[in-house]
Amino acid sequence: MSVHAATRRVLIVDDEAIVLTVLRDFFASFRHGYAYEITTAESASEAFQILRREQFDLILLDVIIPAAAGRWLSESNLGFSLLARLRDLGVTAPVLVMTGGGSIAKEAEALNAGAAGFMYKPVGLRELDRAVTRALMSASGGILASIASDMSIRRWSGPTPE
Repeated sequence: MSVHAATRRVLIVDDEAIVLTVLRDFFASFRHGYAYEITTAESASEAFQILRREQFDLILLDVIIPAAAGRWLSESNLGFSLLARLRDLGVTAPVLVMTGGGSIAKEAEALNAGAAGFMYKPVGLRELDRAVTRALMSASGGILASIASDMSIRRWSGPTPE
């Protein structure tokens, strides 16, 4: 009886083929004890359709994506619009936001909108490895961590000795 590594489903939303290829290769090289199954979307509407049907363990989201294949709106930071709508879709997976034209303001906007992390392109292998490890650990350990912190709060609350 062979034991298979748990599979983690990852959705990568980016309109640049080279970025999708590089990220796929990165995930193939990771040694996290998971098999990564990669799904890609190249526009906000394609990502939305996929997320309505399927569940993922992690989402990598480019900030600047077209509305639909080859269709750009004047609003180019559609990744943020998609991020804002993910919770409405019932998506609970951690989201790592990426951008080439990064700024502190964009980073703050992403984190305020609920992103688990923010990365500047080109994303390096080591940086992605750390971000993915952190995001998946916080997603799986979130409940245990919150129970542990509740217990320590309960243990120490009560009358303080005079």
